Parts: sequence; C-alpha cells; structure tokens
Amino acid sequence: MFNNLPLFRAIIRNISSKAMNREMIGYAIHKDFEDFSLDEIKQYVDATGDDFSKYSQSNVAPPFFFSRELYPLYQHIMTHKDLKINLLKMIHGQQSVKIYESLSHDQTFSITLSIADIADTPAGELLLIRIEGKSKGKLILEGETGFLVRDPAKKRDGKSKKEKAAVEESNKNEVKILIKTQQKQELKYAKVSKDINPIHTNYLFAKAAGFPGRILHGVCVLAMSTNSLVDEFAGKDTTRMQEISVRFSHPVIPGDTLTLIGNPSKKGKLHEVSFNVYSSKNKPVINNGFFSYI
Repeated sequence: MFNNLPLFRAIIRNISSKAMNREMIGYAIHKDFEDFSLDEIKQYVDATGDDFSKYSQSNVAPPFFFSRELYPLYQHIMTHKDLKINLLKMIHGQQSVKIYESLSHDQTFSITLSIADIADTPAGELLLIRIEGKSKGKLILEGETGFLVRDPAKKRDGKSKKEKAAVEESNKNEVKILIKTQQKQELKYAKVSKDINPIHTNYLFAKAAGFPGRILHGVCVLAMSTNSLVDEFAGKDTTRMQEISVRFSHPVIPGDTLTLIGNPSKKGKLHEVSFNVYSSKNKPVINNGFFSYI
C-alpha cells in the first residue's frame, strides 16, 4: 500500500506496539489532484477485469478509480511516527463509499482524509479513516475506511450464524454471480493502484504476516464486486451507483473464482442489493455487503 522504505521503517518502529495513539483522532491530510487520461482508466479497468467499453465513450471513471489517489495519503497517516500502529498485524477491514457525482477524467478534484476514530472491536483495534472528495468546492463522494490491527487472542472460531445462513439459505430473488480473479493480478493491481504493500507483492513478507502467500488487494476485490453489481443490476451504467459498503472477512488468493450472492430489493426509486462474496472454498471474503443504485 505504501512506498516500501517508509513502510519498513514504520514496521520496525512499531513492531512491539500494543495500541495506537488515540490522541491522533482528528488528524487530517488534504491533497488536490489534476485530471487524468483515458489510458490511465484503461489500465485500471484491465487490472480489475472490467469492460473498457463502459468508459471509452464517456468521461466517467470506474467507481473505485479514485482510490488509487488515496494510497499516498494513507501512507502519510499509517507511517506517522505518532500513530504507533502495528503494520505487520494490520489488514483492510471495511470500506464504504457514497457517490454523489461520478468522477470524470477531465475533472480536477481534492481528497481529504481524517482519522475519525480509533476503537476496540471483538477482532482487534480498528483505525477508522473518513474520506471526503470534492470538485470545485462541491462534495462528490464520501466514505470510511477501516484498518484492523488483528489480535489473535480475540479471533473468533468458525463462521457466525449469520454467515452460515448466508451460505446455506436461499431467497427467491437471490442472484449468483461468478467473479474470476487471475494469477498475478495482485502485481498488476499494485502497479496501477500505487498500492505496493509487500503482502501483495512479496511472497516471503506475506507469509511472515500470516498469509498463505501474496494476496489480492481488498479494494481490487471490492472494485470487481462493484463491477459485477453494476453490470448485473444497473445495466452497466456506473452513473446510477449511489452507495456501496462491505466488511472484508478473508483474504483472496489470486486465481480463485469467487461467488457473489446478492438479494435485490427496492425502496421507492432506490434499488438496493444486500450481498456477500465467497471463495471457492465457501469462505466469506466479503460480508455485510450493501449496494444501492437509482
């Protein structure tokens, strides 16, 4: 996720850290961004298995294209000497975003990240970062990113009743969508997203962090899930998307075929889909998913 040298320095500095510094709550960073090219969109589309024809005839960027601009800002926060986060135990735990206006490739915009909270959870300590995106002073998107510092002593056993029910029970409106990831997709996504965290790019580091090998980026899995939801329910029109939120449950091994199970409903003019995503071994990789569109 970050330039490797600052990351390794922060890992070494905080390898024995037991808790984050909660005086950092409220800390914020802001950056302005210039427009971007259709070629950059094409590279991102290719890395997430999307269909470039959805974007080639319009100015609109993929919903999570903006996320690649967040990584240098995340780096600044995560490697801040006063935060004291144990990066070796950290995973991307949750993500949400509300889109008020689709981002165009010829549009300038700004991003503000701020530490909204640092809190204890049943699985470990959670760092919650708030996202605000603006263009010409107008709010175009907002969301939250949750990074979890895992505590093995708090790790739960097996699946919850809710997760088991999601796998075992069906609904008359249930829709199943296959999402095929690719071998070495983590390397391709690392390049286009600027997220070069070694758990995605270095096998030995990933093993040291407790993973079976290099894992696919959570945001890449989320982007692919969003692509599938937009294609299936919103007629491949990304401008209809309103909101998506997920919790990441298990890492995805590149090359695995995932199954998204969605249950659509409608509230007035707003369409909603609750969904979960499972690995080929029926492990939930995304749960408590929520997607809405007009």
